[in-house]
Amino acid sequence: MAEGEIFVAYQPKVMLQSGTLMGMEALARWNSPGFGVVAPDQFIPLAEHCGQIAALTDLILHQALATCARMRRSQAKLTVAVNISPLLLDDPLLPDRIDIALKRAGLPPEALVAEITESRVITDTARASATLSLLRARGIACAIDDFGTGHASLLTLLRLPFSELKIDRAFVAACETDRDAEQIVRATIGLAREMRLSVVAEGIETAGTEALLRRLGCTVGQGFRYGRPDNETEMLGRCTQLVKLLTPA
Repeated sequence: MAEGEIFVAYQPKVMLQSGTLMGMEALARWNSPGFGVVAPDQFIPLAEHCGQIAALTDLILHQALATCARMRRSQAKLTVAVNISPLLLDDPLLPDRIDIALKRAGLPPEALVAEITESRVITDTARASATLSLLRARGIACAIDDFGTGHASLLTLLRLPFSELKIDRAFVAACETDRDAEQIVRATIGLAREMRLSVVAEGIETAGTEALLRRLGCTVGQGFRYGRPDNETEMLGRCTQLVKLLTPA
């Protein structure tokens, strides 16, 4: 971080029914002189272990919000999702730090989606609920990431005030050809609808998967079909006009 080796890549999120670009996810990358570009699943656990996850999250948050502010000049309602480690939900100062970052970027709270990652079990659900409730009260959306894998469970949805559910790519990538995976995706979308959550399908790569998810009523799509994670310049190019990525249903 001190050497400026951490940067942010952005992946588009689209509205599946209309096909319009509606947001992006900010993904941390480490450009190491010794190892090349290192993926987050390799260095995020290290940051958590050595007590640097708060500093890393603040760095990504400020970069992502600054980029979002520039993009919203051409697309006013664009949002950016930033991953938040479950460890940080124990920090009572997290909502205030996020407020400061939003004000510094000149963005309203609804421009940000806080995605709770699956790297650790949420041990203090009361504290986590209080933190997420504060974020929700301030207008910040809160998403449960990679639902259906890792540590997320129905109990997590019951105890914590999420506004968005992200279906893990393991189910999405297989749902076009695997009947069981399709049933899981269908049931998850139905669950999200019943709980009044918006739902994002990660890992969409083909037109067939896209069409199936649209028929099942999925709200938002993300994956290589719409673009691989890319730098700010490329994402800014996507926002110079409202690009129709899909044929409207």
